[in-house]
Amino acid sequence: MKNHQRQPQGWLTRIAKQSIWALLLIAISQPALAKRLYDVELIVFKRNQDPASVQESWPTQTDIQSVNRAVPVTNTTALQNAGLTPLPRSQWQLTDAYNKLANHAGFTPMVHVAWRQDDSGRAALPLLRVSAGRDYSDRFNADGTPITAQPTAPTNATASHTESQWEEQSLDTLPPRQPLYELDGTLRVYVQHYLFVEADMVLREPSERRALVEDIIDMPLQTSDAQQGAATNTNNVQVAGLEKVKKQYHIQRFLQPYAFTHKRRMRSGETHYLDNPMMGMIIQVRKAN
Repeated sequence: MKNHQRQPQGWLTRIAKQSIWALLLIAISQPALAKRLYDVELIVFKRNQDPASVQESWPTQTDIQSVNRAVPVTNTTALQNAGLTPLPRSQWQLTDAYNKLANHAGFTPMVHVAWRQDDSGRAALPLLRVSAGRDYSDRFNADGTPITAQPTAPTNATASHTESQWEEQSLDTLPPRQPLYELDGTLRVYVQHYLFVEADMVLREPSERRALVEDIIDMPLQTSDAQQGAATNTNNVQVAGLEKVKKQYHIQRFLQPYAFTHKRRMRSGETHYLDNPMMGMIIQVRKAN
C-alpha cells in the first residue's frame, strides 16, 4: 500500500495569500518601471547687432557630418518617425517670451518648437537638427569664402565636344550644393541621473575681412663692380634680377560663423536661458501632464 503524505492543514490558503502578495508587488512596481515623459519647448534667437563690433574668439562646430544626419526639429513627420511627439501650439508655454523677443528691436526669434519625449539616456534619444533663416549656399562656399569660380570652357585646340555637350557635362559634374543656413546645428535633451541639454549650433552672418594678396614686383637688372675698391679696367658683373614681394590686402566678403556650444544640467519645470554675444536660446523641460 502506498503511503501518501498528508499536506499540512491550511497550505492552500497560504499559497493563495503569497500569490496575491506577489501580484500586488508587481502592480506597485509597474509605475516605477514605466518611462517618464517630458515636454521640451525651445526658442532660438539672434541678436541684431553688427558682427564687427563683437570681439571674441569663435570656435567651429565640432562635427558637421552629425548635423546632416540629425533629425530636423521643425519637421513633424521626422520627429514622429524618431519616436518624439510634436506638441500643438495650445500646449506651448513660452509664447509670451517669443512675442517679447519678436517685438524687441534688439532680437530676432528664429525657431520656436515643442515636443514630448521620454527620459531615456543620451544614446537612446535622437540628435535633433535646428536650422532656420536664409540659405547662403548660392553666395558662399561651406568654408565661408565667396563663390567666384565658374566652369571654364575648353579651348578650340583641346575641345573634343561641342559647346552644348560641354555645357551639359559641366552641369552634370558639378556636385550638388548643400544648404548653408543662417542658423544650423544640433540639440539633444536626455536624462543621465539629471536632465541635460547639449547644443552645438552656429549662426552665420555676412561680414568683411582683409584678404592677403601677394604682388611680385620685378626689379631691373643691376650691375656692380666685381671687386669693390679695385683699380680701373675691372670687369663688370651683372647681378641676377631680384623679385620683391609686396604684401597687399583687399576687403573680401566673408560668411562668418559664430559658434554656440553649451552643455547644461537642468531641473524639470525651470526655464533656462543660454546665450553668447550673437545669439541665444531659451529652453524649458517640464514633466508631461
